[in-house]
Amino acid sequence: MAPRSIVNFNHVAISVPDAKAAVEWYTGLFDFKEIVPLNEMRSDADRGVYGSEFKSMKLAILACGNGVGLEIFEFTDPKYNGPTERVNWNPDTYTRGGFFHICLTVADVEATMKEAVERGARVVGRNVTLVEDEKAVYLQDPWGNVVELLSCSCEQLFLKFGRTS
Repeated sequence: MAPRSIVNFNHVAISVPDAKAAVEWYTGLFDFKEIVPLNEMRSDADRGVYGSEFKSMKLAILACGNGVGLEIFEFTDPKYNGPTERVNWNPDTYTRGGFFHICLTVADVEATMKEAVERGARVVGRNVTLVEDEKAVYLQDPWGNVVELLSCSCEQLFLKFGRTS
């Protein structure tokens, strides 16, 4: 058997009650590029993925600049039935299992955090220094999705941790 190549992370998808607002928030704050503009989707392929109950959704695809995408969904039929207000950050938020945050590498954690709050985000926890002056903070976007802001890549962070342990 041939050795398996490294698998690349492809995209993250979020479901929100207002896709237009989410596109504006993520493109405005992080300068993600809208490579597939927000539009209504209702294809047989979508029914194949989501099941026969699926009728329609709005979808936009954003490019994050490193080959990874962010898909923003607003299900319209059946209608989005998730939280319409942010869930309070508490132990259940991160212990219930499954995905609980995405992490974005930003040049200036503090400045990005301040702009995110101005655009409707809520900081959870506090801004922390992890190792060798690398900063991180968790926040919730306006729809309650948890986004970690980190000042370096995942690899850089844990290589630095290895040097200090």
